[in-house]
Amino acid sequence: MLRDSSPMLREAPGNAERRRLAMLIRAAIVRGDFTDGKIPSEPTLMRDYGASRAVVRDVLQQLAETRVVSRTHGVGTHVDVGSIFDFYQFHGVDVIPEQSTYPRVIDRSVVDTPPVAHERMPDCGPQVLRIEYVAAHGDFASTVSTNYFVIPKAARLEEVEFGHNIYQFLHNGGVKLSSSEFILGAMLADEPTAVRLSVLPGAPLLSLEQVMYDEEGIPVCFSTVALRADRVSFFSRVARGGGHALRSADDVIDPLEPRRV
Repeated sequence: MLRDSSPMLREAPGNAERRRLAMLIRAAIVRGDFTDGKIPSEPTLMRDYGASRAVVRDVLQQLAETRVVSRTHGVGTHVDVGSIFDFYQFHGVDVIPEQSTYPRVIDRSVVDTPPVAHERMPDCGPQVLRIEYVAAHGDFASTVSTNYFVIPKAARLEEVEFGHNIYQFLHNGGVKLSSSEFILGAMLADEPTAVRLSVLPGAPLLSLEQVMYDEEGIPVCFSTVALRADRVSFFSRVARGGGHALRSADDVIDPLEPRRV
């Protein structure tokens, strides 16, 4: 049996049991395994996972404190907020994803083109349309997205209704896409971003840079996004020989609508 070679890497058995159970419940939530979003009862979890009542209660309490689940006396435990979106589904080039990001627009301004935006969109000109929104499911924001649009290509976006996600917004403004690309990374929250996303300064976040291209293949939008890492999922599948084994957007599981799989 392998053992940790350093005392710094060792873990108390009780901590390991709680960590594993929490990860398993999180995985079940992300995959939509719980019918109607209802988490099994404590006795059922104890039986299914071979865990003690103390461990199950501790894990459910921890998940509630991080707003993965909500617990109501006499009602039970339910999924609170799952993933905001799945990245594969959310490219939104062929179709408009139905999944809402619960956007709330906080800025809509014409501004001088930032140098980085000009690098990503060489033909954007001296000014761009900046649209900033937060994704807020419930009382807190889990994502803040700042988007720079080419003028005059996206001029109609100054006035149209945003809709349930950015691809609906582009559609409302008459902008059609041919492709989009994501650069996914990680960052530590600076103080202003931490306040915006209701996390502590220095908390780990996901960072996202996106460029979207119009029907002629010309960049029409550049976005920078900070996301709470506990509110996003990423799905990827690769087949041998370069084939594509990805599910279509219609087949991607929406964790906000849990169902048995």
